Amino acid sequence: MVLSLTAVLWLASCSVYKYVPEGHYLLNKIEVATDEKGVSDLSKYKNLSYQTPNTKWFGLFRFPLRFYSLTGTKSGEAPVIYDHLLSEATCADMRRSLMNSGYLNAQVTYSSRKNRRPKTTVQYQLHPGKMFVVDSVRVTVQDDAIKDILDKHKKETLLVPGINLDASVLDDERNRIVDLVHRYGYFRFNRDYVSFVADTAKGSDKVGLRMIVAAESTDDDGTVHAHRQFTISSINYVLSDKNGNLPDPSVASPVENYNGFTLMYPGNSRKPMLRPKIVDIHSFLREGMTYNSDSISKTYSSLSRLGMLRYTNISFSEIPESDNLLRADVLLMSLPKHSVSFEVEGTNTAGDLGAAASMSFTDRNLFRGSEQFTIKLRGAYESISNLPGYTGDTYLEYGLEANLDFPEFLMPFLSQEQQRRSQATSRFSFKVNAQRRPEFQKTIFSAGWSYRWGDTWQKTHQFDVLDLNYLVVPWISDYFRSEYLDQVFSARSILKYNYEDLLITKIGYTFYYSNARIHSVNPFQYSVRVGVETSGNMFSLLSKPLGFEQNDGGQYKVFGVAFAQYAKQDFSFTANWRLDRMNNLVAHAEWGIAIPYGNSTSLPFEKRYFAGGANSVRGWAVRELGPGTYRGNDKTIDYIKQSGDIKLGASLEYRSKLFWKINGAAFIDAGNIWTIREYTEQPGGLFEFDSFYKQIAVSYGFGLRFDFGFLVLRLDGGMKAYNPSGRTMYRKLPLVHPVLSRDFAFHLAVGYPF
Repeated sequence: MVLSLTAVLWLASCSVYKYVPEGHYLLNKIEVATDEKGVSDLSKYKNLSYQTPNTKWFGLFRFPLRFYSLTGTKSGEAPVIYDHLLSEATCADMRRSLMNSGYLNAQVTYSSRKNRRPKTTVQYQLHPGKMFVVDSVRVTVQDDAIKDILDKHKKETLLVPGINLDASVLDDERNRIVDLVHRYGYFRFNRDYVSFVADTAKGSDKVGLRMIVAAESTDDDGTVHAHRQFTISSINYVLSDKNGNLPDPSVASPVENYNGFTLMYPGNSRKPMLRPKIVDIHSFLREGMTYNSDSISKTYSSLSRLGMLRYTNISFSEIPESDNLLRADVLLMSLPKHSVSFEVEGTNTAGDLGAAASMSFTDRNLFRGSEQFTIKLRGAYESISNLPGYTGDTYLEYGLEANLDFPEFLMPFLSQEQQRRSQATSRFSFKVNAQRRPEFQKTIFSAGWSYRWGDTWQKTHQFDVLDLNYLVVPWISDYFRSEYLDQVFSARSILKYNYEDLLITKIGYTFYYSNARIHSVNPFQYSVRVGVETSGNMFSLLSKPLGFEQNDGGQYKVFGVAFAQYAKQDFSFTANWRLDRMNNLVAHAEWGIAIPYGNSTSLPFEKRYFAGGANSVRGWAVRELGPGTYRGNDKTIDYIKQSGDIKLGASLEYRSKLFWKINGAAFIDAGNIWTIREYTEQPGGLFEFDSFYKQIAVSYGFGLRFDFGFLVLRLDGGMKAYNPSGRTMYRKLPLVHPVLSRDFAFHLAVGYPF
């Protein structure tokens, strides 16, 4: 710690002016100001600057520049030397941007404030003048068919009297018209056919705007040639083999005809890797249909869901000697059919070290329909050193998981058209997990059946038709049973409940919405996730009529095993503000509640909430926070006790790009868990409206993210700020009285926390 602090102070002491030439100035800051209140989003103009000051970590520290000053190598960041010629060019660009926004008489000036030290701050002053406003709009369409289309959609126009004369609005209207006309089959129509003329009167800020939509061509004698609607006359799919080889154009290749299209594949394949029916389900192109840009976009989106394809390309060409016919060529490049992957990881559970390894095999095209079959084997080992009565023993875990995904809605009586529009995938899964601990053994058998679909790119739905979990505890050590389980007499004991055989039959629905798109420049992105699930209701309805057997606790049993009955609801919201090219501010909030009822007095451990850890309140280790003011003491069973039925959480994280592929983060986390009922093993854990807000834990910290694109490795260090389980003010407020060994938690994780 002392060495790290010394290194930071030494780096901070290095002069940032060491490599600034004499007579020149380090660019310290860029400022943009305006004398017109109507100009908003000054950051847009600031981003037009040809020069950007040296990078500041978290917007405060120029460590890359200081490192360069220390070493003089490319590992750091060379000083940005102020150049007045670039400032003049920036003024020209800012003026052009203001004029495009409707300030036709705009001017921009700049000044530089030089300090005693060789650094300067450049301020750009915007003088926009009057905003020119559209007073009237006239539309001239030289093609009657195009005019009918625009009239049909005239309510969608962006050009109405009263808007500012903003070039971006005009450009958006031009794009809207092109997209609209393309949906009606006008393949050759483009932006060049749409133009604008703005009429201004001297001394007035009112503008008469005229939009002209030209015909395809006009002869010298004034004869107007209308735009042509195009029809898709033929569709040809070209599919590579499993090695990515395409059909040889010099050799006749096998061709299959199906529902009006052809599927060509390499001659070395006995059959095409992809069945024509699957191509048909995932394509919105039809022989004889009018060219439609929406159908093309939908086809791209649908084919991208086929896991066996590397990429897809759709191209159109006009058929010679025809006036309005198109040929569609769709290239389908395949991925290798099989893949094998290995993973190795280290584990640390309450100081007990271990390792885990897994091997996965994937078949991306099991039945020639892009069905993806994955089977995964996993094994884990952990030495146990802190468990009373079992020191020197080991923990072993074995797992087998198999998933089969179909790129369609597997449901009877659905037509291919309904399949096409559903954009669904179906999943069947099976999993076995065996845990061998010195105090007990547990085996979990799981089977699932679910559907996933999206009605737009922003929305995703998932319906879990059935998620069956059968928990078997075949053995419990005498020591563990006598010391813990036999000491509990409460009928609501969460300990006893979670060491008994149990059947969970979950049905659930999850909705996900996000406005984020790949390569989007939107400065504000957010996502919302809402999930509901329930279990055991059907068995509960049948238990009395069918005379189900009951155990000593009054629970009904199915095939000799008690079933769980509960309802659960979860919500999470994440927002990301892009402050500039180097910094982001991310906020996250979540809550959840699960209520056991009917055949259950408490939740199964697998369905309970926990707090603390790499994705929660990071001042606590995983499962070491809560519920409420409960403070754990016994490491043997605290992972059961420190769980709850209600969860609240919120985080604010400032993310900053540091250098290379390393990013930094500063964060504040808050949250806790509670029980919905009073359990004797969890004193202080009950959720109460008049006191829960006093039990919200708070932590803060810093982290590093190694972002390699395909993998994000995260290191976070969190410190407790407010500990609701503290029995004294000294322990309750670690922010004022920090103790590193007691209040610090380190986390190593893969991926971002939210």
